[in-house]
Amino acid sequence: MIRYAVLSKAELEARVDAVDAGWRTRAATRRNAFIAAGKFQEDASIWSDVKTVFMDLQHDKCVFCERVLGGKLTGKSEHDVEHFRPKGRVTNWPYPKRTPKLTYAFGTGVPSNTGYYWLAYDVENYACACKGCNSDRKRDYFPILGPRGVATTDIATLNASETPLLLFPHGSLGDNPELFITFEGVIAKPIHATGLEKIRAQVTIDFFSLNDREELLADRARVIRELFKTIRLTSDQDPAVQSAAYRDIDTITSNLSPQAACARAYLALAKTTPQKAWEIYLDVDRYLKPAR
Repeated sequence: MIRYAVLSKAELEARVDAVDAGWRTRAATRRNAFIAAGKFQEDASIWSDVKTVFMDLQHDKCVFCERVLGGKLTGKSEHDVEHFRPKGRVTNWPYPKRTPKLTYAFGTGVPSNTGYYWLAYDVENYACACKGCNSDRKRDYFPILGPRGVATTDIATLNASETPLLLFPHGSLGDNPELFITFEGVIAKPIHATGLEKIRAQVTIDFFSLNDREELLADRARVIRELFKTIRLTSDQDPAVQSAAYRDIDTITSNLSPQAACARAYLALAKTTPQKAWEIYLDVDRYLKPAR
């Protein structure tokens, strides 16, 4: 998980307008109807009409797990428009029948029958997520430490009063996950040993199963293997090879590339503790080799 483009709401709305000039007017009409009804209710949604805005901002990656999804021409069906705060009901999490192994020494918020209906068409409540993160895990959950906010409260006020436990790496009101989560090899770990930062990091890791999904572990392993080999080329005697290697390292660790947070953590480790980086490379190389 990485921090995506830090845009103000006005900048985000301008991007939406460039894709669909009438979308915000239609969205405002729907929002007013939800507020009047005191709940989310509609037969057909329109948030997918601006999905490509968030696909572009996220470089076609999932906002939570950094998996690379398809692009505009063929991949729109792989991206879900994720409502960070659920537009309808909010269910208790951890939910014992689905997450029996997860228990915490703190509460994660009360359920709500109506959820955050007034934010159903707020662009600062949107991101693009893969189906593994959105449909399978995010669903209608929104764990918090504080009391659940009341209707029509703006996002900034909600963030301050509710204390969301999930990190949201998008927009001017979002979080920088790399201040909370690092990687040891392919494994995501909280940076802090105690405090709210540690709690939010661990809940986010648990919530999205960031260390339990084979596809994510394999993605990170491939990135580490490629990065290790590229780092070695920076010691080549040929200046042209060195230069190409440094350019490739910049690409592998850039926001545009898959599992950039893991790549950046591994690069930092390789600079400070090369022996450990070598051991991790050997581990991921063994992991990626097909069984014989």
